[in-house]
Amino acid sequence: MEPVLTYAQAVSMLQSTGSVRMPGKPALWSGAMRWLFLALIVLVLIVLVVVGPIGIIAALVSDVSVTPATIFGIIACYAMLAGVLALLFTLYRRQGRYKQIEHSVVRLEPQGLTLRGVGPIPWRDFNPAQSTLVPAEHDSGYVLRAVMPLSPSGFANVNQRLPPNLRGRLCPASGPIWNKAHRYIYVPGVEGLSQGEVTDLLNRAHSMYSRPVPTAPQR
Repeated sequence: MEPVLTYAQAVSMLQSTGSVRMPGKPALWSGAMRWLFLALIVLVLIVLVVVGPIGIIAALVSDVSVTPATIFGIIACYAMLAGVLALLFTLYRRQGRYKQIEHSVVRLEPQGLTLRGVGPIPWRDFNPAQSTLVPAEHDSGYVLRAVMPLSPSGFANVNQRLPPNLRGRLCPASGPIWNKAHRYIYVPGVEGLSQGEVTDLLNRAHSMYSRPVPTAPQR
């Protein structure tokens, strides 16, 4: 287990030895996403187990005429809710696995950056960290995330050479269905440091070992 460092200690170690190792932790958005899935699971379960049966009983007591179409509609609604529940359980478990991966050691060294069990990623393969709007992880909107945009070399290395099961550890794929690709590296969480401190530390290391490079084209 790597020791938890303060920001000043991490900077000092990076400048004096050229590298630093720190214990990772889940990013704030990652933990919030898991709680969101859990809340939605509970909500759907309440509808399935409580609200639905109460509504059916109330309809029967009030002498509402029951037709085959009514029965089919009820069954279809329950089937749809069951499908939504299964999807939420899948996303919840996936987010839990991702959370465990986020505890992996974060290493900054001359060879590159290692995070979430992937690396070292050469510094030339990505640009300095910045907070920007990126496609949301699970819907069609946009969210503010701290990311390191991939350079052209990084875009090729991640999307063509990195094993598919590791690409999602860097960031979700985005873009139209016919051209989905991984275009960023999400800034990792680090025990004992704020996101701003991690961003500054990464950019210090980036300036030490790489020149700024163009961002990969956004198609």
